[in-house]
Amino acid sequence: MSGHSLSEGQTRRRFRLIFVYLLLLSPWIVTGAMAALQTTANSPLDWVNSDFLPRREYDEFTEQFGDGDFVIISWPGCSIDDERLDRFTHSLRHSSGFHADGEWLFNRVTSGREMMKHFTSPTMGLSHEEAKRRVGTSLLGSDGETTAVVIGFNAEGLRGRARLIPLIRAAATMYAGAAHNIQHLAGPVIDGNEVDAASQSTMRRFAPVSSLIVFGLCLICLDSLYGAVLVFGIACLSQGISLAIVHYCGGTMTALMIVLPPLIQVLAIAGGIHLVNYYFDHSDGSAEDAITAAVRLGWLPCVLSSMTTAIGLGSLAVSGLVAVREFGIFAAIGVIVALAALLVFLPGFMRWKPIRPPSAKNRQPAAFWSVLLDLQQRYYGVISGVGIAAMIVLGIGVSRLQPSVRIETLFGRESQLMRDYTWIEKHVGPQVPIEVIVHFARPTELSASNRLTILDRVGSQLLSEQAIQSVTSCRDFMPHATIPLTGAFAQNYLDSVAESVRSVGYLRTTEQGERWRLTAHVSALGDYDYGVILNRLRQGLEADFGDIEGMSIELSGLMPLVHEIQRQLLDDLYASFVTAFGLIAIVMTIVQAGLIAGFVSMVPNVFPTLALFGMLGWLDYPIDIGSIMTASVAMGIAVDDTLHFLTFVQRRIDRGEEPASAILNAYQHCGRAMIQTTLICGCGLAIFAFSDFVPTARFAWMMVTLLVAALIGDLILLPSLILCFLTKTPRRGLGPTD
Repeated sequence: MSGHSLSEGQTRRRFRLIFVYLLLLSPWIVTGAMAALQTTANSPLDWVNSDFLPRREYDEFTEQFGDGDFVIISWPGCSIDDERLDRFTHSLRHSSGFHADGEWLFNRVTSGREMMKHFTSPTMGLSHEEAKRRVGTSLLGSDGETTAVVIGFNAEGLRGRARLIPLIRAAATMYAGAAHNIQHLAGPVIDGNEVDAASQSTMRRFAPVSSLIVFGLCLICLDSLYGAVLVFGIACLSQGISLAIVHYCGGTMTALMIVLPPLIQVLAIAGGIHLVNYYFDHSDGSAEDAITAAVRLGWLPCVLSSMTTAIGLGSLAVSGLVAVREFGIFAAIGVIVALAALLVFLPGFMRWKPIRPPSAKNRQPAAFWSVLLDLQQRYYGVISGVGIAAMIVLGIGVSRLQPSVRIETLFGRESQLMRDYTWIEKHVGPQVPIEVIVHFARPTELSASNRLTILDRVGSQLLSEQAIQSVTSCRDFMPHATIPLTGAFAQNYLDSVAESVRSVGYLRTTEQGERWRLTAHVSALGDYDYGVILNRLRQGLEADFGDIEGMSIELSGLMPLVHEIQRQLLDDLYASFVTAFGLIAIVMTIVQAGLIAGFVSMVPNVFPTLALFGMLGWLDYPIDIGSIMTASVAMGIAVDDTLHFLTFVQRRIDRGEEPASAILNAYQHCGRAMIQTTLICGCGLAIFAFSDFVPTARFAWMMVTLLVAALIGDLILLPSLILCFLTKTPRRGLGPTD
């Protein structure tokens, strides 16, 4: 037996052994993949953990004053005079469906009707109009009648929110007579639940369609049913293994992670298309020789492109948001899984049953490539100059980018959730809280009268901010004082009301002193810059109260946390992009064997990202958590085609061909596959642009845009740069060789 036959026999035996191992592991792969698809953690609060300092501060606030995870429910006819509200709130407190193992799944249930009863009770001593004024700051609409019920969830309740929300709706129908179709629900718990539902809906509705589109395009591009089944099957295998890894490594299938399966699929198919095209290019001889040639020619650019793609995705691991970080890490792992599956199973199955190559007529190089090369030779200087100038001009717009995780950036304005928010804000009140904590240290020289005056002044200061529509103050829960609050009377008054204010979560006393809470309310739908609002409040409060000894004021609650998440989004965009650029540039300079050549080869890969994000910046278009991932992801994917193209250019130049001839050869051998991979990847992802979850939809259309721009950069800008570069330093550093 010859050495060649022995090597071939060993290869076949290795493949069979790996295939057997895969079959043995398949039950765990299937189980893990299915389990991964069932897990969700979807709301802005779920995207960060205690490693994120603002989240840790928010958690400290909720430990002291109660969780900020709540549902607010109202409907037309939900009035403070409707006795059925009492039955509804009673059911929320006592029905078995809202308990688990004897423990209540909520931490509070409050209605405007109950607050009116409390404020008009003999203990509080308020008139009906004064009681309405106090309730109106949080739970009473402008008509003086419409109210709502607020339900605060504890940690166990949050884990069961998908079960509890339908029960809340059912209880509202059964005990308050509110039909399901007139109910309006909002709040952080609803936000997260709706994102869960949108994520699952996206997977059910679009993943099968995406797969059908991808398979159909594979069939058209390869002109072989067996070839399409083989490439598509390996892509599906890569998906399954990647999802199983997510499950067994403790990852969570967030709304961002739902794009992981289709992303891995299109990446695997892109590599498969390139390898099969290499096989077709050498199919004139025996099938074994064609397979060997395809692997010999394709393994290096495939490995390099997968490595750079993994770097681009892995750069997201620098994110301060756990959801983005997990996506980057698991997507990078998935890329390596797809590479291994391609290089092992594609040649292995092709040796078992070769793919029938298309007719020679269908493989003839298109005349288009000669026309494109002619244009390159005539205008390469102009093309290079215009491309670089466009990068610079558009790139300046990146500094103008504005991030957002507000509710209107998560769902379309016509969605049910947005309609519910609009109704509640119109008929009940604004729903975004800014929590202000006034801390009086112990011991303090401030008298009780002075402390009460300061609390009143803080409330007035908050209302002076135009964006703040109402304030719920700790003072609202204090009963009417029948005598002037001075001296010892003021201290006695504070002592007598402390328990009442503490019971509603607006006072906490510790050994360090008293912490009084005020809640300012801002619209969730208004065109407000939360960062500007918070800065104005901090500056105003510091100016008015900063010099008072024995007291301090801090802003807490949901809005500061959301603002910090938004700021982190922008930081992540820059950090991940710079990290990806730096690491990929290092790889490219090594591959190109030169700094200048390496950075020249990076231009067409940076071009799409700077162009798109710069344009978004100039247009003041908000970017969300789905948008920030596209920059690094697209750069990693764009390098794939660049490396395949440069490989062929370098190989031809090493054989003594002129640069123009080498570029034409690369066009003829890589151009078809580059267009096919962009078409398949773009169409496979484009279907997700119809998702109800806006970040997923934005990720899809931005990825399609970036992929098309990357193709233009590789087919037009890159050859022009090569021609410019070779006029000065011929035959050096153009691409990897065998």
